[in-house]
Amino acid sequence: MPEDNDPTKKFLDATQKYQTILHKLWKVTFKKVASYLKSLVSFLRNVTKAAAQLVMTVGKKVVQQVMDAGRYVEKMITTIPSVLKAALKLGKKIIDLIRKAADPNKIIGTLKKLFLRYVKMLREIFGYIQEMARQLDVLGTVLTVISTFKRVLQMMLSWIKEVTRVNDAVIKVKRMLKKVLKEIRLEVREAEKLRKEVVKLKPAA
Repeated sequence: MPEDNDPTKKFLDATQKYQTILHKLWKVTFKKVASYLKSLVSFLRNVTKAAAQLVMTVGKKVVQQVMDAGRYVEKMITTIPSVLKAALKLGKKIIDLIRKAADPNKIIGTLKKLFLRYVKMLREIFGYIQEMARQLDVLGTVLTVISTFKRVLQMMLSWIKEVTRVNDAVIKVKRMLKKVLKEIRLEVREAEKLRKEVVKLKPAA
């Protein structure tokens, strides 16, 4: 079938483009995120153990926000790469399906199912990164509050000196994720338009 009449080509091109973006997020961005936030994970363990002492100095709300936002961020450090890996696997299936099809019209039913799932995963990844950036904002604010009490707290908790390094890491990752969101926002919108198009596809008679 000539390329101009191939109803699957635009979905192949789009999937290949998204796969490149997802692969970079999985192999580069989130490896850096995990590395930068190692200090946050160990800091959170200490905050949890010393919560009662911290409450007396910085207040219950600040401690609770550190733990809640911190737990979410910690969960996303492993969840997002896992979803990225699953999306890459699904994207490869779509690419193989289209490339190996002798007649593109005969794969439209399967393509619809796979591509709809793929777009849903892209939206899910975007949502996770967006929320992770938001929670890092919260963390940055409350870690700054804790920093103002660092000198007093160090008398009781020697590890509290790490708060500055942890906050620097949080700021670095937050900037990185906001840049990622800016870069992929348009791609997710485009994928959403393609989702509507794939639904309307009909095999040629």
